[in-house]
Amino acid sequence: MRPASALQSDPAAWAADEWQEGGEADPLRRQLGRIAGWLGSFAVAAAGSIAPMLNASYVDAFNAAHLSVVLVILLGFSLLRYPRIPVGRELILYVCLLVYMAISAMWTPGIDIAGNTLVPAVNFLLILMLFGSLAMFHDLGAVFAGMVFGFWCGAGSYTVITRFPFARPDDFSYNAIAGMYLFGLFSILLWGWHTRRRLTSLMMAAIAMILIAATTSIKTNLGVLLGAVAAALIYFTAFMRILGRSAIALMVICVAVGFAIASNDALLEQLQDGLDRVTTGAQILGAREDNAQGTSFNERRYWQKVGLEGWAQNPVFGSGVEAFRKDIGITSHSTPIDLLYNHGLIGFVLFYALFGSLVWSLYATRRVQLGTLPILIFSGVVCYGFMSLSEPLHYSDFFAIFVAVTSTLLRRESSCAT
Repeated sequence: MRPASALQSDPAAWAADEWQEGGEADPLRRQLGRIAGWLGSFAVAAAGSIAPMLNASYVDAFNAAHLSVVLVILLGFSLLRYPRIPVGRELILYVCLLVYMAISAMWTPGIDIAGNTLVPAVNFLLILMLFGSLAMFHDLGAVFAGMVFGFWCGAGSYTVITRFPFARPDDFSYNAIAGMYLFGLFSILLWGWHTRRRLTSLMMAAIAMILIAATTSIKTNLGVLLGAVAAALIYFTAFMRILGRSAIALMVICVAVGFAIASNDALLEQLQDGLDRVTTGAQILGAREDNAQGTSFNERRYWQKVGLEGWAQNPVFGSGVEAFRKDIGITSHSTPIDLLYNHGLIGFVLFYALFGSLVWSLYATRRVQLGTLPILIFSGVVCYGFMSLSEPLHYSDFFAIFVAVTSTLLRRESSCAT
């Protein structure tokens, strides 16, 4: 048993000792306790992953308010075992942002629709607390396995119901579904990092990448590409070493995946569509008039112009929560524009400080042996940073999971190393 002072300064060590509670009991009882604890952590992580996927896939049947209820229940289950919530910079920053969003309701013209932002923002905070607690105090193997299992359950049910990627639903929300698959890719790579099961994780990651490509979401596909390139440049030596170790496995997977795609005409057509849209980028988006979603390139450029003009009228405090949607009739589909127009420099700085905090944590732990974890985190920061330019990311459930897990892992692993 570690001394009390060590447990207080090292939450991960405290959690490890709590995992061994009942040390005087018989071995069978301890083993059953470990199994029950592992299954509990697995179940909470799986349910916590499935719930936001349901919200992304079936928003009409499972809206943000429903998600709030589920997250509160899951957080309660987590706190029953480990009655602590890790409080880091990211959690404090988002609490400040959420409080300011709520305060800005006092001067917003969109008070009747303020819940469109505030309810998902509360969910963002609940996810930070839930997955931060899971990543700090629970068994990481159970947590990551639960996240991967939850992803495949959600993705599988979506395929069974809609037949995507073999068919495209009429009301297909390609950006939301791409974000869901991006979360899956992140979960799989985390699981692979922790378990060191390189071949299995690469095979699952390849499937997740195919699903992302099939959505034809330009920002998600380009975000993944930019994140990988940026991480390869920053961590060049480590990246090349990992690439060399996985070269044979990657070639085998590419051949197998290529054969599977080539033998399915519907999937091949979907992927070709995605490749065309990504490579032609803004030209395709500009030519594509999506009346249902209202997301043509010219409209986005107009929203940017209006948003910056509106921000200039109240640059520090902004016009209030959901002011842009109230004034224009739709969100700007851009995190910087939404934040500047609605919450001014205060909201903008508080949110993007999350990215800065993660980068700082990576720098602070640069001498800690973390394997491929820094590469994964940095690529995610670049990916989500790019995606935020054309997506309201400040209340994204999947981005919240990314922030919660990565920031907590860096604290946990660095504390264990010292």
